[in-house]
Amino acid sequence: MTETTDATPLHYRWNFIAFVVDYVFFGIAISFARLDSVLPAFVGQFTQSAPIIGLVSTVWTGTWLLPQVVSARWINDKPRKKPYLIAGLSGRVSFWIIALLLWLGLARNPAFILAAFFACIGLFGITDGFASVAWFDLLARAIPLKRRGRLMGLAQILSGLAGLGVGWVISSILRSGRFSFPDDYALIFTLAGAAFIPSTIALLLLREVAADAPESSSERSECNGWFTPWRQDPVFRQLMVCRVLTGMVALVSPFYVIHATTSLNLSEAVVGSFVAAQQVAGLASGALLGLISDRWGPSHTIRVSSILAMAGPLFALATHVTDGALLVRAYPLVYVALGAYQSSTMLGFYNYLLELAPDDVRPSYIGLGNTITGVLTLAPTVGGWVLETTSYTTLFAITAVLISLGLVVALRLSPALEVEGHP
Repeated sequence: MTETTDATPLHYRWNFIAFVVDYVFFGIAISFARLDSVLPAFVGQFTQSAPIIGLVSTVWTGTWLLPQVVSARWINDKPRKKPYLIAGLSGRVSFWIIALLLWLGLARNPAFILAAFFACIGLFGITDGFASVAWFDLLARAIPLKRRGRLMGLAQILSGLAGLGVGWVISSILRSGRFSFPDDYALIFTLAGAAFIPSTIALLLLREVAADAPESSSERSECNGWFTPWRQDPVFRQLMVCRVLTGMVALVSPFYVIHATTSLNLSEAVVGSFVAAQQVAGLASGALLGLISDRWGPSHTIRVSSILAMAGPLFALATHVTDGALLVRAYPLVYVALGAYQSSTMLGFYNYLLELAPDDVRPSYIGLGNTITGVLTLAPTVGGWVLETTSYTTLFAITAVLISLGLVVALRLSPALEVEGHP
């Protein structure tokens, strides 16, 4: 387990700035390609099939999460992790490829452009997932626990402020008569690719802090098994159960925008306001939850995260059942809850996991944890099937119940600084 002292690691200030720059511009890029609004709306231009729209989230998260147990096993005993981080940045070119195909007018062939789109986001997911195992390990060694919350909080505030502008830009592009489809989305994806450039430069400039070697080769062999954390660490198992249950928000998140524009008859331009709502929520929650994480630990942040995850489907359910004009106008609150939940994931679950993991096998914990979370990749497709076979009412209700079970588990989590004695 990481020693929780206030000792300042080597190159702390330099790396603090580099991580903030990376975090902010990565967030800006992802805001232009929002998984819960922009990307489903783009795919919705070519098909009305709910399972295919849900496949956006399935491909994105599946390719990001599932291979990580393999990459973690590969890099776990490597003395330097930064080369593997840099190698994983190559997939960021995917957004430029999507934009180029749209600029060339290939959207005239829906089957081709959808296949290329899913291939590109799959490539991005695989490479970024590979890089993330090294990224988390570098973060844990460069930034102590009691300063990690302020880094993530500051980065989320700055990213949230920038995201307000991103939301306005997206709304302006989609409303503008100057950019008709598909040029409007081609421009959005071009801006996403451009935003990755400063993030990539910041990661290239990171100064890696040396990792402590394990006490013996036999200890490394014992702790570096594929599923050792799950078998030997009950706190890890509890954390993963909580993460999966609260992550069931993915059942409905791709369909909020479809629900708003079809069932509630809101215009497509509302996508921009949804992005802005997510960013405002990320800004506010980053400031508040960063303080909570630093002061009381990430276990408290996880509990707040679970409540936020449950709030979205409950509000959407109320809107759908009552069909009240006031609730419809307040629909961006669904994205407020979603954005706050997404911001809290890093400050809560990942921060807890980084402290839970022993230093010399941290990549194994990160990789296995993300691979287990990969079961959530099926959630959007399952959500699409539930929606097509039942109704929005059923989908929202099922999601809220599953998340409430995650909240029960979250309330039983031990504070991160008190979980001693695991491998």
